[in-house]
Amino acid sequence: MLENFNYNLVQKNDSLLLAVSGGIDSMVILDILNKMKVKLNLKLYIAHVDHQTRNSSKDDRDFVLEQAQDLGVEVFLESLQLQETENFHDYAHKARYDFFYKIAKENQIKKIVLAHNANDLAETILMRITRGSSFEGYRGILEDTYYKDIRVIRPMLKMSRNDIEVYQQANLIPYQNDPSNASDDYTRNRFRHHLMPLLEEENPKYLEKINQFSFYQTLSYKMIEQETMNYLSKININENTSIDLVNFKELPKIIKIEAIKRIVNEITENSLELSLTNILDILELSTKKKPHLSFIIEDKLYVEKSYDKLSFKTKNEPLSNFLVVAEGFQEIELPNDYLISITKKPNKNYGFIYKLWYNNLDLVFPLTIRNRTFGDKIKTQIGTKKLKDVFIDKKIPIKERDTLPIVINKNREIIFVPGIFSKESTGDNLVYILVKKGK
Repeated sequence: MLENFNYNLVQKNDSLLLAVSGGIDSMVILDILNKMKVKLNLKLYIAHVDHQTRNSSKDDRDFVLEQAQDLGVEVFLESLQLQETENFHDYAHKARYDFFYKIAKENQIKKIVLAHNANDLAETILMRITRGSSFEGYRGILEDTYYKDIRVIRPMLKMSRNDIEVYQQANLIPYQNDPSNASDDYTRNRFRHHLMPLLEEENPKYLEKINQFSFYQTLSYKMIEQETMNYLSKININENTSIDLVNFKELPKIIKIEAIKRIVNEITENSLELSLTNILDILELSTKKKPHLSFIIEDKLYVEKSYDKLSFKTKNEPLSNFLVVAEGFQEIELPNDYLISITKKPNKNYGFIYKLWYNNLDLVFPLTIRNRTFGDKIKTQIGTKKLKDVFIDKKIPIKERDTLPIVINKNREIIFVPGIFSKESTGDNLVYILVKKGK
């Protein structure tokens, strides 16, 4: 009956923190590992979380404490504070894991041990298929994973609930019965009580088959994960992340989906759960022919397409309009992180340099520096052209168009737009207008 227990997850001299609820699963794994303790020189600890959702939960806590004392195993207890939350399951899940992690770190414990079994795996996968999940989520529960930097193992994941019950009866292991397990108020219980018996009737080996499904999903996801990380390793992911659509379009669709998911998880610190519809909308945005498109998800994510760039931001920063009048040589800091220097001495550290030739300095100043306005035009050798059309020809993103400093002379003519336009001038003397982005 223990042929499906994964002994490879437990090594000699391991220190293990067992999550023990007092139920049959956790009491069986406690018994199995306690019997291995001397042979493998294991150091065992017990962690128990009282969810306080029913009056009898105190009995479970007292039972676990008593069992730990009988075995001579140190026990750590935690009581969850009742929270008014729409999803108590998610709150309790995170609170439990944070508690386990805290105890493990404080006591130099290398592994957290959970008592999930093959039935739990099957129920989880079928629930996720029914509700919807990601390629990663359809793997179900994993035997060997990490919570932050602590390893989490589930040695009984291939054992059926029947195997566990047989072991419990053969070894007379005491346990607490949770009365809520009989209720159909919980989704898992409804699957357990009504769907699983039908599957078992259809195929007595259904647990094995669902385990195979999880195995294939896990292998496939590892390949997807590796290819995605290779792609993302070349991208600087921050609160304002841009990707090159020329390269992105060459990726297989499943890698695109995983890349988007990981970028969004990173920049939102996992505070935004993207649906498949959200991800497909982003993919569709990336393929549109229009040069400028955008949309917002829950005021937490701003996605913008501008020519061959796709940007992901957590904040939609409003445009900072500016207008500065320069009466002479000076340095000017603009709101959009541009720095301008009007000087007689060139500086190679500046990104853009405009040489303004003159004979009479009174004809140079004042200069006006502002962002673009509707109807701006430039004068070229072949006539007048709208500045907007110049931006379009050069495929300048809209955000950059709105923040580029435009230099205007005292005759109200545009003489310089960094990287875009420089008006020719004549004279015997020089004024340098230096522009750089970033201080």
